[in-house]
Amino acid sequence: MLVLVAHDLRNPLSALHSNVGFLESATEPEDQDIREALSDITVSCSSLNQIIDNLELLGIANLDEPPKLDRLPLRIEELARECIARAESSAASYGTELQLLPTSGTGAHVLVHREMAGRALGNLLFNAIQHGSGSAVLVAVRREEQHGVVTITDAGAVLAPSLRDAAFTAAGQLVCKGNAEGRYSRGLGLFAAEVAARLAGAELRCATADGKNVLELWAPLA
Repeated sequence: MLVLVAHDLRNPLSALHSNVGFLESATEPEDQDIREALSDITVSCSSLNQIIDNLELLGIANLDEPPKLDRLPLRIEELARECIARAESSAASYGTELQLLPTSGTGAHVLVHREMAGRALGNLLFNAIQHGSGSAVLVAVRREEQHGVVTITDAGAVLAPSLRDAAFTAAGQLVCKGNAEGRYSRGLGLFAAEVAARLAGAELRCATADGKNVLELWAPLA
C-alpha cells in the first residue's frame, strides 16, 4: 500500500516540477525575487521527491519477501558524480558546497542495482548536508580489496557511538529525531539509506575521522 501511495504522489509532484521549470524559463533575469521563489519551489520539489522515494522504501522494507533486483557493473565514481549533481540544489539551499576529492580507485566497477545504490547514497549525502553546519561536504571514492567505497565526510555533529547501529533502523530514527547526536534527516533518511543499500547489494558503515562524521557506502567489486 505504501508503494502504491508513493506512486500516486509522484504524478502531481512531476507536474509541479515541470511547471516550475517552465516558469523559470519564462521569467526575466531581472525579476530576482520571482526567480528566487521559483528556485525555492524547485528545491522543495526535490525534497518531496526524496521523501516519496523513502516512503516507497519503507513499504518495501515491510514486505515479507523484498524484491530481487538486477545488479549490473557500474563505475563507482560515476555513481558518486551522479548523486552529487542531484544533491547540488539542496546543498546550495543550506549554504554548503559538495566536493568530490581526487582519490584512488576511481576506475573501480562495482556490482549493484544502480537506482537503489543512488537512493542510498543520496540519503547519506543529504544527511551530511543537513547536519554539516554549512561546511563543505567531502566525497571520496576508493578501492578496497573486494569493494568500491564512497566516503562522505562533514564537519557537523558526530553520530553518537551509542546510536550508530540504531540510527539505520526505523525505530532508531524515531529515537534520533530531536537528538542533536542522532542525525535524523527527512523521510527517515538513514533507515531508507540502509534499505536501499541492501536492495542494491551494498552495505553502509559509519565512523569518525579527525573528529568529523563519516558515512560510507561499500559495494562489492564487479
